Amino acid sequence: MTQDTPPPDVLSLILCDQIITDRMTGKQSLIGMFSNVHAWRFPASHHQLCVFAALNEGYGETELVLRIVDSEEARPPIVEGKGIVNFKTPRAIANLSLQFHGLTFPQPGEYRVQLFSKGALLRETKLNLTKVDPPNKPQAPPSATSQ
Repeated sequence: MTQDTPPPDVLSLILCDQIITDRMTGKQSLIGMFSNVHAWRFPASHHQLCVFAALNEGYGETELVLRIVDSEEARPPIVEGKGIVNFKTPRAIANLSLQFHGLTFPQPGEYRVQLFSKGALLRETKLNLTKVDPPNKPQAPPSATSQ
């Protein structure tokens, strides 16, 4: 892809737990799609996060950059990954699958998963991290008021 070719069009940008590729057909299955993560405490570690992107209207080998940032971009990215997709023709659909392990999110709130080509933002999707109480948390004793 040269500097004057247009960037590809993003058909989908999906977060999931796992991406399975069938060895015989090459078809991909996205397992456990999500946009929210619940954590008991922060900073929170997320064991595995996969990102799937489907694109078309691209030309030849195209480098893509994916990063996860807080919504204000006040801190460095949580992660940044690169991948290359190869478009046989502009009408072809090219898939990009990235897998990240052990990501640490410093605080609850909104994060963004962003996909870039040649420095231009192509698409972003939201990832919300929410603090929740652990399961089976003991109930607070009833108040000491008398009746």
